[in-house]
Amino acid sequence: MLKSKQITKLIDAAIGINGLTASGNSTTVTSQITSALSSAGDGGVSVPLQVATSTTIGVVISSSLILQILDATTKQVLVDGSGNEIYGKLTQSGGVYTLSYYSLVSGTETAYSFSSTSIYFEFAYRFDFYRLPVSFALNKNVYDDYLSPTAAKVYTEVLTVTGTNTLSNLTKTPSTTSNVLLFVNNAVYSAIASDFSVSSKTITWSAAAAGFSLDTGDSVVAHYTTNE
Repeated sequence: MLKSKQITKLIDAAIGINGLTASGNSTTVTSQITSALSSAGDGGVSVPLQVATSTTIGVVISSSLILQILDATTKQVLVDGSGNEIYGKLTQSGGVYTLSYYSLVSGTETAYSFSSTSIYFEFAYRFDFYRLPVSFALNKNVYDDYLSPTAAKVYTEVLTVTGTNTLSNLTKTPSTTSNVLLFVNNAVYSAIASDFSVSSKTITWSAAAAGFSLDTGDSVVAHYTTNE
């Protein structure tokens, strides 16, 4: 009887990696991919870490290949501060594999920077027929629905006054900058009233608008909504 190892056929399949700590706009994932490939083949056999070609198995590297990125716990899609879905692209140089993060901002691919977030991501591997996992077509998350940008969550945190009129950055990106409130020594100040401005996670205090300067002894609590 003809065996699968005798059939010459290459098939691309997704391999998932969970619990990667994403920080900044890219992460080196060589060790994580190496570990995943040690048992990625049918029956748990290993497959080699190498870049795929049209005739050889390996990791699929393509500038047009968009990789799905999900929250490591909920397996829901992650979005940027404007509600745009965050995705990844995989590159390889000198044997080092790098996962870079992007979102489409007004239709333009824009680099996205994470602040220490645990993620799940999938990359594509080109298998030969006899090592293709029997369940390759079923490896799909059931919680990967798009997270609506209207489903923002309320987030509250203590900020540090690091110098006169200088605040530590927010932990998360606000979904709407006009929603950001600062409780300074229990009094409320807002971005919409121009007491301060917000750019991504950076707050710039306006002493002229608020009527006073922030000092290192002041208590500051930030309250805002976020999609992260």
